[in-house]
Amino acid sequence: PDADDAGGGSFWSTFGGPADAGEDASALETLLQSADCAIEALLDKEDIIQEFKACNDRLVARLCEPDAVKALFAFVTCEPPDYATDLRKFRYPFVSVELMSCASDAFFKVIVGDGHPELMGSLWAFLESTAPHDANPVLAGYFARTAALIFSKCPLEVAAYLRARGSETLLQRFLERLHLRSIAELFTRLLLVEEASHQVFPTDGLIVRILQQLQKNNVPPDMHENITLILAELLAQKGVYCSGGELCRQMTSEDVMGMLLDSVFSGSSGNASASTAILSNIVFHFAIRSSGPSGCGATPTLSPLSPPSMLVSDADAADMGLDESVVTEATQARSLASPPCSDVDAPRQACSSAWSEGSSAPLLQDVGARFPRLRVLLDGSLARNQVVTMPIGQINAVGPTTLELINLVFMLVRTGCPTILEALLREQLLPRCMELFFRHPWNTLLHNAIRLLLSEVLVSTDGVRPKLLEALLNEGGLAERLRSEYAAETASAQAGIRHRHARVGYMGHLHAMCCEIRDFCAKVPECGAVLAAGGWSEVVLPVVQKRERQHGEQLGGGIPDGDRHLASSGVVEMSFQTGSRPGDSTDFVLDDINDFDSDSTSDRTDADKEGACGLSLPDDDFHPEGGTEGQVAKGGDAFSVEPSEAGAAEAAPDPWATSGAGFAAWGEGA
Repeated sequence: PDADDAGGGSFWSTFGGPADAGEDASALETLLQSADCAIEALLDKEDIIQEFKACNDRLVARLCEPDAVKALFAFVTCEPPDYATDLRKFRYPFVSVELMSCASDAFFKVIVGDGHPELMGSLWAFLESTAPHDANPVLAGYFARTAALIFSKCPLEVAAYLRARGSETLLQRFLERLHLRSIAELFTRLLLVEEASHQVFPTDGLIVRILQQLQKNNVPPDMHENITLILAELLAQKGVYCSGGELCRQMTSEDVMGMLLDSVFSGSSGNASASTAILSNIVFHFAIRSSGPSGCGATPTLSPLSPPSMLVSDADAADMGLDESVVTEATQARSLASPPCSDVDAPRQACSSAWSEGSSAPLLQDVGARFPRLRVLLDGSLARNQVVTMPIGQINAVGPTTLELINLVFMLVRTGCPTILEALLREQLLPRCMELFFRHPWNTLLHNAIRLLLSEVLVSTDGVRPKLLEALLNEGGLAERLRSEYAAETASAQAGIRHRHARVGYMGHLHAMCCEIRDFCAKVPECGAVLAAGGWSEVVLPVVQKRERQHGEQLGGGIPDGDRHLASSGVVEMSFQTGSRPGDSTDFVLDDINDFDSDSTSDRTDADKEGACGLSLPDDDFHPEGGTEGQVAKGGDAFSVEPSEAGAAEAAPDPWATSGAGFAAWGEGA
């Protein structure tokens, strides 16, 4: 029977297509009309995805049958047997997920409908089919994508089913499998719901239960990273989802802060690094973001969740050298990529900001009281001597915990809290950070972090900031260290020996620091006196000023005003644009050569030819007498062709009858 008469139709029969596609399309139609239309046979067809997108009625009806849905779920959740074919191992799971990603609402209604509850059960049974550490990460990715698709289409029905299935048990299954990135992404997706009716998990004590996963024995490294990203995402979008206020209160509670701070000083590398990163995010969102422009400080985000728009203040844009139009365009693009927000987001955000301002003071006081222990950790980093082999040789390793500690100190200083700045001065953390800066000459991440820390200290001259710099220059020995570093750099440059790489990797960061120190000392005479006593004016300042002049020059030195005409004509100005005359200041570019090839000889007159090229061409009826060849003489600002005194054997050829290459050959012959 005809497909159109039966209410169906393939993609090719509807829209047409290449002639060689008819056989494949008819094969799929033949299979759909057969009594034993197996799902495996359908997945073998190359055009099944495009036919499903085109809403082929027979194909949609077949895949919406319960046995077909259960088969698709089995491909994405069950391990293939050892004797399975490559199609079963690789093609069928991939095609199944692709089909569900472009399925219509009717397909999802079959899944969440009351008529076939076993379908949802076969999907979510994946979390219970294997032990947490035996789960297949590839199948976990397929399962997570499938579950996220169904939840995005039918959030109310899926949430009701999962709550009825047992939200406490489901939460435990997720927590045990957070080392899988795809499971962590799905878990975060289920938490970030805007409506209370879509909420799956209970929120009481949720943050503590998540952090407890870090304190278990033999925690996989991916678990630390994924938990850090989950909490960073919850903080970044705290004004979007319905339970944002409750989870944020838990993050700043005494229990959670105690767990994080104890983990920072626990001595476990992975646990300490993750806890320090989480603590830095909490400080940013509750002590910095609440008092500044709205933005997100968490650089990494989970892939299915678009990061919130980063709004850059005018001062930050000026400091970074960003063009205003570029910043605006990037901000708008990120805003469009962000998840849609409901109408209640503004009140939630306002309430969250007001609460953040009240909770930041005790948070900073609690962290500031732990600065003596931070000093002990930095001293341990200075005493550590772990050597790693790199292409440039053997260097000392910094370790992730040290980097996270410095980022935490930077976030705390960025708050501008007087308690934090006084603790920074009292415990002499800044000199220790600078010692780490020079101790690891090839760690750019460390250099960037310490440079930002010093820049934040020097952002103003209020409070104890002048004392911080004075102590750094004097007791910390930074003034003498700057003099020795620039003296060594000058001696290395004057030696005239070409090295394979730079002497050290931090001179660019040191130059930026010196510029900020110079500007700060110009406002604070006490700091300027300490700086001058260390040989600043004789050794450091001349090099800094020279480097500033170099950075201020245009790339390549620019084009001097007296040399700009060289790019257009040289001694003889020739314009290759139609209608221009000799003496015009039109630049000649290589693309203009193509104009000779495209000009038609029949559409141009001699006047056009003469005006276009600046050449006085001989008349068509002119035949020089005598001589063997024409001579080219310069007449005024253009070339003119004159007969030689001895005469010419034949007339000069018409250059417009040839291509650009022919024109050049004629010029050589003339």
